[in-house]
Amino acid sequence: MLRKTNYQTLSWLNDLYKRGLLDLDPPYQRRSVWNQQYKDFFVDTVLNNYPCPAIFLYEQISLEGIASYKVVDGKQRLLTLFEFCNNEFPVYQDASLSSAREKNFSELDDELKLRTWRYQFAVEFIPAEDERLITEIFNRINRNVARLSRQELRHARFGGSFMNSVEALSEWTVKELPPNFPNIAQQSRKQMRDSEFVGTLLLYIEDGPRSFSQDQLDEAYSLRDLEWPSETETTERFKEIISYLATLTRVDTSGSLVRSRIRNQADFYALFGALHQLEKESWPDPASARERLLAFAELVDDDSRRSRSIEAEAYYAAARSASNDPGARLSRIGALQKVILGQFAVP
Repeated sequence: MLRKTNYQTLSWLNDLYKRGLLDLDPPYQRRSVWNQQYKDFFVDTVLNNYPCPAIFLYEQISLEGIASYKVVDGKQRLLTLFEFCNNEFPVYQDASLSSAREKNFSELDDELKLRTWRYQFAVEFIPAEDERLITEIFNRINRNVARLSRQELRHARFGGSFMNSVEALSEWTVKELPPNFPNIAQQSRKQMRDSEFVGTLLLYIEDGPRSFSQDQLDEAYSLRDLEWPSETETTERFKEIISYLATLTRVDTSGSLVRSRIRNQADFYALFGALHQLEKESWPDPASARERLLAFAELVDDDSRRSRSIEAEAYYAAARSASNDPGARLSRIGALQKVILGQFAVP
């Protein structure tokens, strides 16, 4: 594969971007998820003229001789600088260059502005026309990152209110509930999947049973990183529900419920959601709730008995569909709400 390396200024890249000749969002790109702390640090890097990793561009030349480019790697760095130079955020207050602190780009002295525009990137040009090859290159550039789960990457990127609460509540939940309730494999725990699950429960309290892709989870964490207005009420509600579930498992002396399908993440999410939909005062006593849930779980898992129950069949079908599908989640939540309230009699 032919490739070439050159040095280009920020001014050159910004000019391409303004003329619509620099595509920051080709299909293989992930969404930009840098929080403000990451942006501030990179702006400080540029203002000090420190080096940064190379930018990779896919170069296309039309028959009319017009060159356009797609960003293979470097989107977040470029977008940060374009936003900064457009006065969308100032230099942060603790920047190493004291004369620039808390100033927008337009307020910097002329010498520093020009130095910023002249900042040089090492640019790798990839003159290929095969999108599959470009995707392969993107994956190879990010191969070390790809070994980390998305939640591990969020742990590295975000350090604000939401992430701190997610990780603190994840540790607290492990202490409150029996092992493997909910069931998350040990390897998955090492990849912070338990924290990711706690995050989805917190987002459920805030937004209801939405379906979040990994990119949408990144965005949700980013939006709550610097400030999380509903932190207190959301975390308190989470603890109320988990504390009730902990009491429910303590009356499950045989461990039958903890070993039942309710430990599956989709079923646990549904039970959590069912409790959230009810006022705390209307929650049944744990012993009664445990008996009803166990009886329903056994019904759903029994093919012969389940076939004679419309409700059990509907729950089973919803449980087998995509676990994060909002319609299926609502169906499971509604079913378990009826079960714990004693509104569904197991045949």
